[in-house]
Amino acid sequence: MLSEVHASSAKFRSERSSEIVLACDLTANSAVIELFDRVLNRPYSRTALYGVKITAENAAETLRRLSVTALRSAGVPASVVVGAGFAADIHVSNRLEEELSAGDLGLNSDTEVVFVPYISAKLSGRFTASLLAVPSDSFLAADVGTMMCIAEKSGGTLRCAGFSLSGAFDGTALESGMPPENGAIDAVRKENGIIEYEVVGDCDSLGISPAGAVCAAQIMLSDNILDGDGIMTDRDLFAIGEDFFISQSDIRAIQSDKAKCAAAFELFGGEKPYLSGAPFANDSGFRSMAAIGAMPEKYLKSSFCGNSALRGTENYLLSEKFRETARDIVKTAEDISERLIDEFDEKYFENLSFKKFFDKK
Repeated sequence: MLSEVHASSAKFRSERSSEIVLACDLTANSAVIELFDRVLNRPYSRTALYGVKITAENAAETLRRLSVTALRSAGVPASVVVGAGFAADIHVSNRLEEELSAGDLGLNSDTEVVFVPYISAKLSGRFTASLLAVPSDSFLAADVGTMMCIAEKSGGTLRCAGFSLSGAFDGTALESGMPPENGAIDAVRKENGIIEYEVVGDCDSLGISPAGAVCAAQIMLSDNILDGDGIMTDRDLFAIGEDFFISQSDIRAIQSDKAKCAAAFELFGGEKPYLSGAPFANDSGFRSMAAIGAMPEKYLKSSFCGNSALRGTENYLLSEKFRETARDIVKTAEDISERLIDEFDEKYFENLSFKKFFDKK
């Protein structure tokens, strides 16, 4: 994982209305603020902070600084921001509700500040926000990052579960890992025997995103650099460019996380889920997740995106209907994580190897 703190800003539009909402997705290792135009119904700018450890103790101060940076870099005055919403893990969200005000964020004191409610100790407001981005009343949806959160709604019943991952799919366990923000290598491929890649933001590379790491793992399997047990057969490192690489410890993290995701999908079933998270930040990562066995290949016709938590937080800010939906989710959702744990562990070990990859070749 990155050893230095990095920040980036991007402005998507030159025009905006006078009604902007501020949506924030807060994880254990990053904070992302998107300014969304309520009238024109589109994102206006995005500011991200990553390579930093977010805790309940430092979250408020981190957001104070990031909010001011986001407004200044986009040229948005506080007077046009009509609301601010936050999706975060439970302990962070609870602390922020006590400590964070509109004034702290550099906004007018009467600006509405809201927090997306959580389902359970494992299923935070981030996952509630993700579910608000699903355009269906009956669905299978999953968000992959620090946790593998998955939910299935059918016949008015919402069952969900959360399983801790090893850090490959949020970048924290990768030696050169980072979120899919500016500077991240996120689409790795082999063309004419040469490893090529793309970098988010078309800038100098700073590290490897989870999507890029999963793409690299697929290449390593295809070239027999990895065997069925996940062991690198003829080298210690797989180089991507001159500065970054995938190591054996990276592969172990990827292997563990792909087995946990596969186990969760087997427990819940479903044909065409809505998928989100860093490994799904682009089409290459999405397809490589299926190729290495992290999800069934039948899901290749599914909908996917890199960050549904931001979309859902914007929905929560913009509409009372979505707030009512969020309240209904929290009230009716059944967290069955503990009930599934024994079967989950069994399926995890069944999916741990990469041998199914070679069976398909």
